[in-house]
Amino acid sequence: MRTMWKIFVLFSAVLATLSFSIQLMVIHDNVVSLVTIENEEMKDISSFTLPFSPSKGIVVSNKAYFVSGKELIEYDLEREEIVRKAQMWVEDIRWSGKNLLLLSKKKILLLDPVTFSYTAVDLPEDPVDVETFEDELIVSYGKYVSLVKNREETWKIEAPSAVVDISVNAKRKVLAGITKDGTLFLVDLENVLAPKIVFFTGVENAKSVEWLENFLFVSSENRTIIMDTEKLNTPEVVKEYNVGVSSFVKTDGSIFFTSGNILYRMDSTLSMKRLGVAQRVFLVLSPEKRVITAGELLWKRNLGSEVRASPAVSDKLVLVADVEGVVHAMSLNGTRLWEYRTGFVVTAPPKVYLDRVYVTSWDNFLYAISENGNLVWKVELESDVSKPFEVNSYGVYLATDGGRVYLIDHGSETLWQFKDDEWVSTGVTVDENGTVYFGTLKNLYSLYPNGSLKWKTKTGYLLTTKPVVVGKYVFVGSNSGWLFCFDRLNGSVIWKKELPLTLNSTLSVYKDLLIINGSDGIYLVDFQGNVKDVVFAESPSPVAVSKEGFLFFVSNGTLFSYTIDGQKRWERKVGETIAEPAIGEERVIVATRDGTVYCFFDSAHP
Repeated sequence: MRTMWKIFVLFSAVLATLSFSIQLMVIHDNVVSLVTIENEEMKDISSFTLPFSPSKGIVVSNKAYFVSGKELIEYDLEREEIVRKAQMWVEDIRWSGKNLLLLSKKKILLLDPVTFSYTAVDLPEDPVDVETFEDELIVSYGKYVSLVKNREETWKIEAPSAVVDISVNAKRKVLAGITKDGTLFLVDLENVLAPKIVFFTGVENAKSVEWLENFLFVSSENRTIIMDTEKLNTPEVVKEYNVGVSSFVKTDGSIFFTSGNILYRMDSTLSMKRLGVAQRVFLVLSPEKRVITAGELLWKRNLGSEVRASPAVSDKLVLVADVEGVVHAMSLNGTRLWEYRTGFVVTAPPKVYLDRVYVTSWDNFLYAISENGNLVWKVELESDVSKPFEVNSYGVYLATDGGRVYLIDHGSETLWQFKDDEWVSTGVTVDENGTVYFGTLKNLYSLYPNGSLKWKTKTGYLLTTKPVVVGKYVFVGSNSGWLFCFDRLNGSVIWKKELPLTLNSTLSVYKDLLIINGSDGIYLVDFQGNVKDVVFAESPSPVAVSKEGFLFFVSNGTLFSYTIDGQKRWERKVGETIAEPAIGEERVIVATRDGTVYCFFDSAHP
């Protein structure tokens, strides 16, 4: 005896002129089976178990979106893992061609599958159905069908009773609807701003409608009629089946529907073919492009040499410099473009300014390289440069390991240099006025834009983090764990705070918070020195912070992304690194010690 299962089916289809191929997702409780149907023959592909039981869902390319309880869950079908979750009440899901349409309490939520953010369309009642037409939404709720344009109702039609289903034929520019009392109605949308009801009639117990070219399927629990609507105001019943329909799914040239536990297919010839066992069919999606979500690997490349410097991203290039002194340039799609070999190790991140790539090396040179990989000029310094430098419209600001600070313009001329009796222990920071800040063995220095000393303040500690300037403050960390806050104008110490800082700690800023990687996690500290939050992680790398407040760092060989309030967004295994990830052009770039460069998608901006 065959056990009766409650089965839900999600699938995506590819249709050819002479052949037919479709992939289905069959769900029983939380067990998923992928099958294909090729020319009416069903074949198993694979099965796996979900960690939840979905009630509703759709498949968009390589991702599935499920409703389970009060959660919307994004599931990666290739990796067989949950990508993201969102706490929300969702009654059903649709697809608009670029957004998920979520039917919620008195709202339609338009959710971007890439960013997982949404906008809401408020309604007076709970929505029953939603369709897209000419980039606008047609929504049914209560007794009404309305056109929503720019999140506002443009018009609405009142039906005799509650509307239970609608379907839009975009090619014919007509809408069909069914009400609770069995009224079938057709609306001419030729002028979308002035709809016209052209036909209505009673169909006993009808509960769903769906279009297939000129044919309209109207179904009840035990009967389906097919109407030819070539003449909209006088549609004609051309076929009738004594089968009820529990769900419809439409692709180009075919309709799939379930009756009882049987899945059928019908094409434009109106011939019905039995395919197999199924109790319900969800929406068919065949998007032209794969849906790429945050954290998805776009590409990776192995450079064949260790990398210690953070990568850089411009609007054209991904740049990575290795310990053998080679600068590798790749396109945003990962194509190798060129390499430039310096004379020795590179540990400072490359910088891109306009059409130039600037690189410092332990061979005592500053290099200016064109975007196509040709040397424009190089300047020899008295010592090597191993720490981060800055570039602005005036030129390149850098400090050598010999203790000199330089400003070199974009034509290779040295505009000024500064030397005191101390070794410069941090990278150089320049504010919007051209004032320069850097740390040494025991002091924090500030230089005027002309390179003369503005002030220096003794700390008594080896300063190790590149200074950060925010408002009236300058922040810098030390190897002893002290985080200092200085007055930007006169250099006086405002406060200091002891934290588990390391030699690899760096400072970043998001709004009114400092983001600092310590030995045991990521610390969020306000400008008064109060620790507001900690994201615990073992020996994390420096943190890249996006303007959206997303944090990116590597710990124990895994790249993590968190929100500013400590919620994990995603994680991906990469490999060990002490380098800060780079963000830009909706990409997150990580370079690991073994020389592998990873590029992940994320809609984050530096």
